Parts: sequence; C-alpha cells; structure tokens
Amino acid sequence: MRHIIEKANEIREKYGIDDLELLASKLGAEVVEIPLGKIIKEVYIKDEGVIVIDPNLHPYKKRHLIAHGLAHHLFHRNTKVNYFLDERDDRFNYWKQRRQEKEAEVFAAYLLIPEDKLNEKLKEEWVKESPNPIPELAEEFQVSENFMKKRLNLKGTRENDK
Repeated sequence: MRHIIEKANEIREKYGIDDLELLASKLGAEVVEIPLGKIIKEVYIKDEGVIVIDPNLHPYKKRHLIAHGLAHHLFHRNTKVNYFLDERDDRFNYWKQRRQEKEAEVFAAYLLIPEDKLNEKLKEEWVKESPNPIPELAEEFQVSENFMKKRLNLKGTRENDK
C-alpha cells in the first residue's frame, strides 16, 4: 500500500485538493453527477475515464467518492474486474475487487487527510482534551465522520506495522 500513499501525497503536493473535479480533469478523468439510486453512490467507468457520483450526496461524501474514483482511474484502469458482481461464486474477481476497493479507500484517505496535517491536528490540545474529536476533525478535513474514523483506523494500522 505504500505506493498508493506515496501517489496520494505526490498528487496533493503537485495539484492541491481544493477542487477535486479540476484535479480529476488534470489527471485525465471526468466527474459526472447522475442520480444513482439508494444503493450505489459512485461508479467508475474505466473505458471512458468517468467517475459518476450521485448529485444528492453531501459535499463531503462527494469529495470522498471523487478521491475514491480517482484511485480506480489511476491504479485499476487496465484490470479486468467486474465492479458489479452478479455471480456469487466468482471468487477470483471478488478478492481482486476487494483489494482494489481497499486501495481506493487508502488513496482517498491519504489524499484528503494527509499524514502530516493529521498528526499536527492530533497534537493540538483541544483534540487531546475532547471526549470525541471526530466531528471537528471531519469538519476540518471536509470529510464525513465515518470517513474520518476510517482514516484514524488506517493511521493506527500503519503505526502498528512499524
């Protein structure tokens, strides 16, 4: 996963993350908003380089899903993976898809919540004293509370690997 994190850092430093749709364009992808229903919130169409997101989502969720879709665009365009599996026995594609989804989440997490900025925030007194700093941290990084929890879990996992 190190190469995924390094790529997220490289892209953030080179282009910034203020406008993720512009970032996608600079990386050769296009973001399109189309209502997707209640279950599916984001789709990456690899042959077209298009990230489709539901327009009815909260702006922070959109940021997360655009970053997630960018990971598929950067790392998974040349794979033959079924993103919507109908056959439950297709174990090979299931595990391959699962790995790719994890890579996309790690990329999005490190793109939107960089390690250095997260570490700075975690050292601040209010974070240490707060019984639950997640809502404020999520707001600071413009991500959902659930995504902030995921990112903090990734941080713990990486620290345990050292």
